[in-house]
This record gives sequence, structure tokens and C-alpha cells, in this order.
Amino acid sequence: MRMALVGLGLAVVATIGAAKLAFELTTNTNTGPVNEAWAQGTAEFRAWNNVRWTTWIANGEFVQIPEDAASWHRHSSPSIDFVDWEGVPVQAKVDGDAFLLAEHGDWNGHVEQSEAIRYRDWEGIRQLRTVAQLSR
Repeated sequence: MRMALVGLGLAVVATIGAAKLAFELTTNTNTGPVNEAWAQGTAEFRAWNNVRWTTWIANGEFVQIPEDAASWHRHSSPSIDFVDWEGVPVQAKVDGDAFLLAEHGDWNGHVEQSEAIRYRDWEGIRQLRTVAQLSR
């Protein structure tokens, strides 16, 4: 009986360890988006000028908080300027449950509607967020 309990305990520990290892191997990548449930209420991104910002959506606008509060201030804006997965400067606006995207902020040129923004976070890792994920 004692050996059965020890074996069962080892099986549980091995299963938890294997699950943790599988999670780490599949989410710590620089090649694709990683949506971590505990971090989806905000997006940490780099603006075109390389300043680090945290943002979320409230009342249809982006609430933006700078990492460097000495040089920048918290504010709301109808758009954010970020760098996409390919390194292209993009400006995004909220359009209902989607985003409007304009490369280089050129709203007179090609404007794309997208269900998500695809951006690089503060560490350069590809991230993806939807309006629903960022809305508060």
C-alpha cells in the first residue's frame, strides 16, 4: 500500500513537471505570438521613437502610460503608434470590435481593418491583442 502511494505521488509530480516543461517550451519563443492570459488586459509596446508604453482601451480610446514618467505623461488618445512584427511603424485606431491600421500613420493611403494588433513588446517579442483583450 505504501509503495502504491509513493508511486502515485511520483506520477503526479512527473505529470506536473512535464506540463510545466511543455508550457515553457511552447511559450518562450521569438517566432510567434504568445498570449499570456494574465497579461492580456494591457499591451506593453514600443512607440516609433522607441519609448516604452503600456496601453489599454477605455471608452473607445487608448489609455497610455509611459515607462519613463519623468519625460512623458499618462494620457488618452484615439490612436497608438507602434512597431509591427515586421518592424514597420503602424498607427492603430479602435473601430468597434476591430482596429484600423495605417502604416506610417498615413490615413490617406492604404488603411486596413484587423481584429488584432500585431506588435513587438518591450523585449522585441511578437505579441497579439484584440479590442476585447484590451478593453476595460
